[in-house]
Amino acid sequence: MRRTAAADAAGGVIRGYAQTMKLRPGSAPFATLCSAALAAASLIGGCGRETGEPRAALDGDRAAPDRVRLQLNWIAEPEFGGIFAARAIGAFERRGLEVEIIQGGPGTPAPQLVAEGRVEFGIVSGDQILTLREKGGRLAALFAIFQVNPTAVMVRREGGAATLEALWRSDARIALEPGLPYITFLNRRFGGERLRLVSAGGGVAAFESGAVDAQQCFISAEPAQMDLRGIPVRVFPLAESGYNPYAAVVVTREAYLEPLRSGDRTDARPDGRSIAERLTLALREGWEAYQADPGRFNPEIHQLNRAMSLDAMNLAARIQHDYVAPTEGLPWGAMTLERWRTLAEQMTELGLLERVPGDLASIVVEIGGDGAREPLP
Repeated sequence: MRRTAAADAAGGVIRGYAQTMKLRPGSAPFATLCSAALAAASLIGGCGRETGEPRAALDGDRAAPDRVRLQLNWIAEPEFGGIFAARAIGAFERRGLEVEIIQGGPGTPAPQLVAEGRVEFGIVSGDQILTLREKGGRLAALFAIFQVNPTAVMVRREGGAATLEALWRSDARIALEPGLPYITFLNRRFGGERLRLVSAGGGVAAFESGAVDAQQCFISAEPAQMDLRGIPVRVFPLAESGYNPYAAVVVTREAYLEPLRSGDRTDARPDGRSIAERLTLALREGWEAYQADPGRFNPEIHQLNRAMSLDAMNLAARIQHDYVAPTEGLPWGAMTLERWRTLAEQMTELGLLERVPGDLASIVVEIGGDGAREPLP
């Protein structure tokens, strides 16, 4: 599989805007212009904006969008469908954002790129957030695409193991990306002493040829491709084993969210918290649209990733639907402190963390439905 990710920023730049404003909110010229417009005619209710809301536009002109980069941790696939849908339906644009979507691939260190400030936002796994945080890379989680972890292991339906436990207690050859936390979890639970681990760097070629007996996967990707190639598989979701971190989490640096001082409001330093809130609201809108009609958006994703057929993408979207659907009573992408605490306790017990962080609540940035921040309980 993958999920860490280097790559060529292949074709992820957002469509340009028709016009952009020459003055930015917060600058003295803009304030003068806004005041003059208000005095001349009461057509504009104010030149500011509510937290999380789009920039106010002056009559006959548009505010310059806030330009940010979003680093994916894999190539374009349906697991990112709501992100591309948000772009397609104008959800970013309506909130004053121009988002460059940067594709990933095997080896791209998305968590580090965000932690170092080389991109404003990125896609990482929940356990990566905790391990990096313990090393000083303080990331804040905005939006969890997968409410149920989609990581899985697949075997051939004919002749393969009947359960994950049976597989893990066997001497099967299994293609895995080394060092993943869930391997430690499964070894602790089921043993795994006899398993023969093989690098998954070659994709699914070894599994397809029969060179390995099992393959790590995303439930919405590799199994769909195998079925379409006439190789029926049985899939063992990791979440059913009891290890269920949030996956494909949109993060930013904690420092990016810190309130601006009066002298910081320059073109080079926009209001990061407002941008994060608007991005989150746009992602909610995008995922709701994608879940309702993935076939509307998959052709564009397919143009960015010809290695995965359009049929496979449509099938993957159906498979992942319930894994992405929001937790009952919560908005799209929202996370609970209880889930984060369970994960931290599991990782500490496995020796993957030194201790449960004392500031778990600061990991999650809560965004209300109108863009206002809501405190964690």
